[in-house]
Amino acid sequence: MMTDPQYPQAAARHGRPAPPVTATERRRANAKPGRNILAIVGLLLAVAALVVTFVPDVEFVAWPLGGLGLVLAVAGLVQAKKGAMGDRGLALTATAVSVAALLTTAGMLLYSTFFSGGESGLHLPAVAGDKHAVTFQVTSAGGATVRYGSLNDQRTENAPASTDAWQGQASYNNGSYLLTLTADTRNADVTNEIKCAILVDGKKVAENTGTTIALCTANVG
Repeated sequence: MMTDPQYPQAAARHGRPAPPVTATERRRANAKPGRNILAIVGLLLAVAALVVTFVPDVEFVAWPLGGLGLVLAVAGLVQAKKGAMGDRGLALTATAVSVAALLTTAGMLLYSTFFSGGESGLHLPAVAGDKHAVTFQVTSAGGATVRYGSLNDQRTENAPASTDAWQGQASYNNGSYLLTLTADTRNADVTNEIKCAILVDGKKVAENTGTTIALCTANVG
């Protein structure tokens, strides 16, 4: 039966000899931490999120990319601090880039929502000739109060009690917008099912139902 060779004893401490060090223990002590795969993948996702933020029509993908990159980067940083993995500096970089990507995405959304105007603004009501048409729809058998538009520009109207859909119109050319549509019943004594939907260029991008209130939101642009 083979056993690990034993090396000479280390110098005695306090008059007691130190236990012998085996080859296995020596290899473990000299082993370098492995590559931090979590940090590497997190950094790649963070860079992808940062790039996608500036690509029209697909910038919304930056949110899941940046979020997942941040989770992996933090996990890699924790592993590096424990000594289970190396590349602590890479993990820190991945965390910083992930946060920067998320902040940049949020900044772009806020800018386009609150500060864009003119040709890049959301027009309420719709303007003929704009590239994209937005339709807000509400169906309420008992009637409803409707608020629709974007975060910084909304309209309020009353949808009549009808099985036919009430519609509000908007349009835009450029930019990204967080569209909102809220409908709440005006007759609490009536059992009422409220349906809301948001369509962009005829394609449904949000839909919801409720008994007293319905809320639809969509990030477009």
